[in-house]
Amino acid sequence: MKHLILTGLIVFTLSHFILSDGFMAAQAESNEIRLVEAGKSDFTIVLSKDASASEKHAAAELQTFLREISGAELPIAVEGQARPGQMIVLGDGETFRSLNAGVDLKDLGDEGFAIQTVGPHLVIVGGRLRGTMYGVYTLLEEQLGCRWYTSTVSYIPKTSTIVLKPLSIVQKPDFEYREPFYTDAWDPDWAARNKVNGNHTRLDEQRGGKISYMPFVHTFDSLVPKAQYFEKHPEYYSLIDGVRRGGQLEGQLCLANPDVQRIALETVMRWMEQNPNATIFSVSQNDNVAYCRCEKCAAVDAEEGSPAGLLLRFVNTIAAEAAKKYPGKLIDTLAYQYTEKPPKITKPLPNVRIRLCPISNCEHHPYEQRCCPQNAAFMDNLAGWDAITDSLYIWHYNTIFANYLLPQPDLDEIAADIPLYKRSGVKGIFMQGTYTAMQDNRPTGGGGFMDDLKQYLIAKLLWNTRADVKAVRADFLRGFYGKAAGPVDRYLDLLHDKVRKDNIHGFIFNSPQATEGLMTPEIVTAADKLFDEAQSLAENEAILARVKHARLSLEYFKIMQEANHAASGTPEQKAEALRKLTDLAARCKADGITQWSEGGTVDAIMARWSAALK
Repeated sequence: MKHLILTGLIVFTLSHFILSDGFMAAQAESNEIRLVEAGKSDFTIVLSKDASASEKHAAAELQTFLREISGAELPIAVEGQARPGQMIVLGDGETFRSLNAGVDLKDLGDEGFAIQTVGPHLVIVGGRLRGTMYGVYTLLEEQLGCRWYTSTVSYIPKTSTIVLKPLSIVQKPDFEYREPFYTDAWDPDWAARNKVNGNHTRLDEQRGGKISYMPFVHTFDSLVPKAQYFEKHPEYYSLIDGVRRGGQLEGQLCLANPDVQRIALETVMRWMEQNPNATIFSVSQNDNVAYCRCEKCAAVDAEEGSPAGLLLRFVNTIAAEAAKKYPGKLIDTLAYQYTEKPPKITKPLPNVRIRLCPISNCEHHPYEQRCCPQNAAFMDNLAGWDAITDSLYIWHYNTIFANYLLPQPDLDEIAADIPLYKRSGVKGIFMQGTYTAMQDNRPTGGGGFMDDLKQYLIAKLLWNTRADVKAVRADFLRGFYGKAAGPVDRYLDLLHDKVRKDNIHGFIFNSPQATEGLMTPEIVTAADKLFDEAQSLAENEAILARVKHARLSLEYFKIMQEANHAASGTPEQKAEALRKLTDLAARCKADGITQWSEGGTVDAIMARWSAALK
């Protein structure tokens, strides 16, 4: 792990102890805990006899980071074997109970925690699954100043003395499921330390595991495979204009067909039996809009006012049967494209999670502003689903699928809409950002517009929707870009101010041409000057590389825009555009960026440009 040591780090504290008068101040001083003094500590980290895997990992992490901060090596012991003296008590056990800390463990759930000073001791206790571990990371971050900005860039402060004021902190996550879907965010240490628990993270048992799907999404063709059934039973699949259509990209299932219901139920029950560690099982439409229009399906759609009604009847039947044998498992389905509008009659069962997907929304403006027709329609759908379920999830989009690197100033929207979801009763959020292919069970690379900042900010908001977004952003930029933070910050303001002033809309399938309203010649010129300044201020090669990485987004827009214009130009213009594209591709690949779009590798896209610019 690389640690970036900087001065002037902005520390934001979400939970703090307030002293109201001189008497309390004197009392606090007498009750303060001198955890480390002059590089030495009398404390022992104490685990319960039946500590969970994540609590043992938390103890090791606390020991490691306290040593990195102060040089002090605190021993780890199991209760009953600890040396006499002061303790950092981790997790529920005999020692914790003997201290009478007054913590209600039942209220904390699997992921909540309490950090409490009890006399000369410090207690960190929470849910056995991940709560105690999250408490340790929160102590390190919010009280001691540690940061884990990305999987490779951290800030660990250095001091030989650590003194804690009396603490009484209780935190629980605002969402039960939290997934920033970025390549770097899948790193298991980054995910655990930033308190996210999504399906694609590589979290293992010692890091508390995760909320895992089986399969993840778009499962109709897995439930009743076209390759297995279509030839003999075309009636199992969508009827559209007199033609049956099936398959992931071509069609859906005929949900009114009882044989389809039976086969799908058998498949789900088999999945549950074969995957006992999975949390959620997806019964969700294929990724197309070719839903069945047969007479029976159409009648239910008309009755419900939306195809979501028939889908929910289908899903509820499976969920009801699954609950009898697997009462702890959940069924997930999508409110997506043709099913985004909620039904009039049918409501999801308690073990059904609805994932509402605002795929058509403008991502430049907070949805509640309703300044875009698509966002206004989504707000109505969100309210409709909130009215009929307490188990709503969100599939949110914060990338440009066809052009990962295009500038996408969506920080205002992200900062506003994650709290909106909380107020709307949402229980879990999947934030789909830039991701890349896997090789040998590891991501091959990534890179999009300010992805490093966005995944970090999203993680903070998914845990606590009341987090100070300005402080988080300033803290990240200072820690990640050092002395170059100022011009990078002004670059972000430049783009977001343009969006606010001129009401610029942005969608997840934008092209370089569609981005020209945002990236005007004046904006591009100003942005180049800011990046020139940022590069001149970078105090070392590592920070310079990060600034250049952020600049690739601007370079991508300029070069793609030129290539589009050159495609109908002279041979000389085509040759020059291809030269610039080739150089951009080389720089991206050297920077670890392997894809320019969802599923589109740099090499494959360059092959198409080479043919177009001949």
